[in-house]
Amino acid sequence: MTNKVIISEDAVFTNLEASDKEEALKFMSQAFSENGYVNEGYYESILEREKHAPTGIEAYDFGIAIPHTDPKFVNNDSLGVAVLKEPVIFNSMINAKETIEVKVIFLLGLSKSTKHLNILRQIMDLIKEEGVLKKIATMSHDKLYDYLKNNLKSE
Repeated sequence: MTNKVIISEDAVFTNLEASDKEEALKFMSQAFSENGYVNEGYYESILEREKHAPTGIEAYDFGIAIPHTDPKFVNNDSLGVAVLKEPVIFNSMINAKETIEVKVIFLLGLSKSTKHLNILRQIMDLIKEEGVLKKIATMSHDKLYDYLKNNLKSE
């Protein structure tokens, strides 16, 4: 495996229209599946995990979510990103009873649990400065793909 997370151009979306988190996650999961990055049950596992361990995070510019699931559903390390046209509701990672309007979803498909913390840390480092998410939200597909490819490593 290389030291880069596989960021498929087919799993980077800008201005994605989704009525709710389920629709957004299904769309993103299908891109992973079509590329062979995940196996059957990945989407359902993501939804199940969101029920018990939500991934919504309030960030400087707007809410983000970083859904991920058990490595047994993953064939190859992958990261997908969707900038939504309109925010959708996720429950908060800090307090599951609270909701967050999420504008950017970072969907993870990682083959080892130990990689989750590393990528989560990198994503948090990437977005920790005010204005970064606003910048990400206005990038074209190609610029967003290049930005992520150049700033996230798997190891």
